[in-house]
Amino acid sequence: MAGKAYILIADDEPDIAAVYQTKLESAGYTVATVANGKEAIASVRSKKPDLVLMDMKMPELDGIDATMQLKEDAATKGVKVVFLTAFSDPVNPSMDVTAAKELGAVDFIRKGISLDEFLARVEKLLA
Repeated sequence: MAGKAYILIADDEPDIAAVYQTKLESAGYTVATVANGKEAIASVRSKKPDLVLMDMKMPELDGIDATMQLKEDAATKGVKVVFLTAFSDPVNPSMDVTAAKELGAVDFIRKGISLDEFLARVEKLLA
């Protein structure tokens, strides 16, 4: 699927988004980035990405609320969302796949894993 999938990264930290974007583009994916949940919703509605990598903590509208809004909208509820979360996230120390799915995401990826592991996880989600 590499080379065909369109991935949206929603993260308010441009350096982190850029690292993930570079890794995904080098694997042949088309990637766009936005800086908050409001921009993510607008981008998903207009461009229908194959996968959204959604930071959980962002200004204006966090990733959890943005994902819940996407899942409530018939036009966007089928879009796959994966939460990105920091290792030392005091807000969500117990985030797991079950909790992510209850919030509407298909999975979660902890920031800080190796880029090769990150890419492998994304490829598995798109398979």
